[in-house]
Amino acid sequence: MRLQYDVHTVDRVVFGTRGGFRDGVLTVDREELRALLAADPRLQAVDVQAANPGESCRIINMFDVAEPRVKVEGGPNFPGAIEPIARVGTGRTRVLRGAAVVALNGLYERYNTIIDMAGPGADLIPYGRTANICVAAQPAPGVERPVYYRALKEAMLKAGVFLARSAGDAPVHATETYDLDDRAAATPPRPRVAYVYMLASQQRPTHPDEPVLYGDNVRYLLPTILHPNELLDGAVLCPFWNFGTETYFIQNHPIVLELYRRHGTTLDFAGVVVTVAHVREVERRRSVLLASNLVKTALRADGALLTKVAGGIPESDLMATCEALEEMGVKTTIVVWTHGTDRRVEGSLTVVSPRADAIVSVGMHDETIELPPVERVIGGELAGPFSEEAGAPALPAARPLRVKYRDLAGVINQI
Repeated sequence: MRLQYDVHTVDRVVFGTRGGFRDGVLTVDREELRALLAADPRLQAVDVQAANPGESCRIINMFDVAEPRVKVEGGPNFPGAIEPIARVGTGRTRVLRGAAVVALNGLYERYNTIIDMAGPGADLIPYGRTANICVAAQPAPGVERPVYYRALKEAMLKAGVFLARSAGDAPVHATETYDLDDRAAATPPRPRVAYVYMLASQQRPTHPDEPVLYGDNVRYLLPTILHPNELLDGAVLCPFWNFGTETYFIQNHPIVLELYRRHGTTLDFAGVVVTVAHVREVERRRSVLLASNLVKTALRADGALLTKVAGGIPESDLMATCEALEEMGVKTTIVVWTHGTDRRVEGSLTVVSPRADAIVSVGMHDETIELPPVERVIGGELAGPFSEEAGAPALPAARPLRVKYRDLAGVINQI
């Protein structure tokens, strides 16, 4: 299963009467893009704005982010979400590296996040260093929140495909290939390493029409083996409640890419098992049993990396999977964010297993930062209240803000 990226490096995005790409500048026909998105009857008041690195600009109410891409050959674009279901992970995909589509939530949601394009926030926020097309829309009258969220997700993906197509026949800056079969046997054999990837948490149940895996809401997902190329090529999207894992980071999955970099040298990348976090004990036990069996018997892994999504409850699933794998002789490493703590491991997670003797922290999401004032705001006039401040007042978004790292898009990213 071989996937090739044709990479175009974008430095800046501007609006023009005709779309195109040249010398690192992506020109977008704003009216054509707006008309494409406004054709959706679930949306109204569709707006498209641009924000480039270094601008005194703050983007608020971020719902999701995606990297602009289009399939050149070998499958559909985001199957099950905006195009029919068919396998992805093969063929060629055009990638606009350095650009991003930012979908903005027109409804208040305490998990909406912020992007600063300059200053100390931009030094931390990955999307403070991308050339961003921001898509904002309100729900049409009578459209309920889950239906609106589905429409907003589709608008983001359609915009990404539109932008990638606009690059046309511009010269490709680089090509990248991903193929698990491209390796030579080693003596002695290299360790086989699998990745157990938690896609969603039923701590906040997914909606019936929420596209996460090939368009499915994964509400009743049993652990499933995926080829890593499927993750990278649009089969998986972040849930509506992403809480630290945007679609952009699934497309550029750091753990998958790092395992690929080491594949055939220090290890053999065995594959990916996708799971969800459950709330009911019987569902959790079933999921842990099946996931660990797949890692050990189907992928024949010697070691496994584990990540989670969402808040504290999924840590129970994470630790239980760790225990099951360790008991089978599979060495595990957990990658997880940490909570406010007394600086001990036991105080920084809701659940800790004594078998979890290798834990990597991606950061403490309760750390705070002061954001300076900005000249321009995209996405509204008021920011917050945020995830842990439900009773606090919203604040003028252009003024200085004191926020937690979790309130900045992509800073404490769980993968």
